[in-house]
Amino acid sequence: MRILIGAVAVALLAGCSTSPVSPEQATPVPADRLVSFTTKPKEAYGTVIVTRDTGWMGGGCFVAVHIDGKVAARIDTGEVARFYLPTGDHLVGLGIDKQGGGMCSWTDMLKEQSASLKEGQVKRFRIGGDSQGGLDIRPSSL
Repeated sequence: MRILIGAVAVALLAGCSTSPVSPEQATPVPADRLVSFTTKPKEAYGTVIVTRDTGWMGGGCFVAVHIDGKVAARIDTGEVARFYLPTGDHLVGLGIDKQGGGMCSWTDMLKEQSASLKEGQVKRFRIGGDSQGGLDIRPSSL
């Protein structure tokens, strides 16, 4: 009986984590949920790619992707967005989707990572999480 209870507990915890998706496999965020930084600047720029994991954690709710404190997109599980930013230092983050409601209004906290871009450079970030730490954004090699 203890083994069965332990197996069920492990299965439930595993079900609360997310699974990474490569940008090539992810679905592009629809244009109506892309807010800013989607046009290539005339000056030197780099590209930031943000991919959201699949899985139950936060599923059913969009997450707001922030660039330098501004909402840049509303991203769902298994989606990817590309942002074109002038070279230099930027902050890439995730936060509440203020257009969401009910269970989707999880917190007003903004989690950010720094990104320093050189001309032509691509930086990748992944939104994922688990039941212990919630959703987070971190650099990714995917």
